[in-house]
Amino acid sequence: MARILVVEDEAMLLMLASIVLEDHGYEVLGAANGRKGLELARREKVDVIVTDFMMPEMDGIAMLSALREEGHAAPAIVTTAIPKNQLPHKSEELFELYMPKPYNEEILARSIGEMLERGLPVAENGRHV
Repeated sequence: MARILVVEDEAMLLMLASIVLEDHGYEVLGAANGRKGLELARREKVDVIVTDFMMPEMDGIAMLSALREEGHAAPAIVTTAIPKNQLPHKSEELFELYMPKPYNEEILARSIGEMLERGLPVAENGRHV
């Protein structure tokens, strides 16, 4: 069973995403901010990371950056109401999919399934290609 880390500071969105992903057969680990997400990803093996961008304590891009620097290569989906072209410079290198909010949880589940099916080979630098 694939493990999905969902990092979202809006409790209802975290709960809804978790329910839908669990219904699709995934094990879901949830975190309410980037710092907690970072701690979970360091402690637990996760197959895909779904993270909000704007959160208290540590945003999703900073969390992904720290994980990539440590060699974590799980593919990531960034969800945010911020337009993609307004995300921090070079942040696109940290994630495989941008999903604007509000997003459909069924599309999220399908996107995760497609990522897992592709297997996303890991490059020498630990980043999926």
